[in-house]
Amino acid sequence: MSKFIEYAPLIVVVIGFLIQYKLFVTPEQITELKSNLIEYIAEHYVSEKTYRDNHISLENRMDRIDKNVNDVKTLLISIVQHSGNPNN
Repeated sequence: MSKFIEYAPLIVVVIGFLIQYKLFVTPEQITELKSNLIEYIAEHYVSEKTYRDNHISLENRMDRIDKNVNDVKTLLISIVQHSGNPNN
């Protein structure tokens, strides 16, 4: 018991420091932080399903663009070959 009384002022200072710098958290504070975090995530991020759907859609559009570019390239090559033919 005498050791406890000897270190009591130090223990009181440490507990006061912990309380002053809010190192103890109440369940209410955790719930508030959780709700704020959920709101932030909902505003700034998309779900994985939405991302995957948009990614697949983008891939399909890029494939169609590549196909159209190849069609135009083939058409231009055929025009150049046709106009460069001396029989015409």
